[in-house]
Amino acid sequence: MDTELLLTFLTVARSGGISAAARELHRSQPAVTERLQKLTQQVGEPLTMRSGRGIRLTPAGEALLSTAQRMREVVDEFDDIVLRRQRLQNGVLRIAATNTVANYFLPQHLVAFQRQFPDVELQLRGGIIDWSNISLSDWDLFFLEGGLDLEGLPSYYTVTPWLYDEIMTIFPEGHPLLAQDDLTLESLMSYPMIWRERASGIRRSVEQVFHDAHLVPKQSIEVTGVEAVGAAVDAGLGIGFVTAAALRCRKDWRVHVRRLPSPHGIQWTLYMARPQPIYQSHTIRAFLQFLDADAVRASDTAAASPH
Repeated sequence: MDTELLLTFLTVARSGGISAAARELHRSQPAVTERLQKLTQQVGEPLTMRSGRGIRLTPAGEALLSTAQRMREVVDEFDDIVLRRQRLQNGVLRIAATNTVANYFLPQHLVAFQRQFPDVELQLRGGIIDWSNISLSDWDLFFLEGGLDLEGLPSYYTVTPWLYDEIMTIFPEGHPLLAQDDLTLESLMSYPMIWRERASGIRRSVEQVFHDAHLVPKQSIEVTGVEAVGAAVDAGLGIGFVTAAALRCRKDWRVHVRRLPSPHGIQWTLYMARPQPIYQSHTIRAFLQFLDADAVRASDTAAASPH
């Protein structure tokens, strides 16, 4: 069934003639006549007959009219859905992320995006520790603390670096090491340390630095999430490691910050898994462009700020 044939028939029936339908459809009269003839051949009996200067419907045409009207409604609904999605007046953006990313890196982007596109529904699942426990097909974008964390992604997804941050070493107030001018990784070895869960990208990055320095730190206390690390250090339970973004947000933590190993500290990369462009919805594409624009604005701000 050619939809255009049925819609042309509907226009002819409503307008009462071939010439009027041709003007409404912005087609030539022969083109409209040809479509009407093709539909008549498919039905197998006449759909219209001459009536004065116009036409009237045959019983077969009358029987087909209600179907043509429903087809017009369906096509209009389809066009409206497509237009609304193209204008981001409709759509859903589904994001899955680890604890740190969901708490400290994504919120500002999501708030700004929703202000610009309030009709897009945002779904965010944070705090993911084990990616094997979620259904990957239920989500559009994935934000990770390690480039190889996510197994089983469809072949049309790519994992790329998204943001770069720094992991800072934090000490509780009154810690004995704070009296030393020069701190090293070796100087931490005699003191209790607060560690994230084993799946944490922060923990793996810190452990790699200790491993490269041929040091084996004590596995004193293990907690889940960056908030728990900050709270434990604040309470005086030991030394911890948190992202610089968390420290910028949590001014209430009573901790002292050091960059170890000095002078460069521990650099950290966050990753994003996204579908290739050909598989991206309008909503996904708009959000990725929004993130790129945010990155450019942040870069321009940093370049303009005094050093």
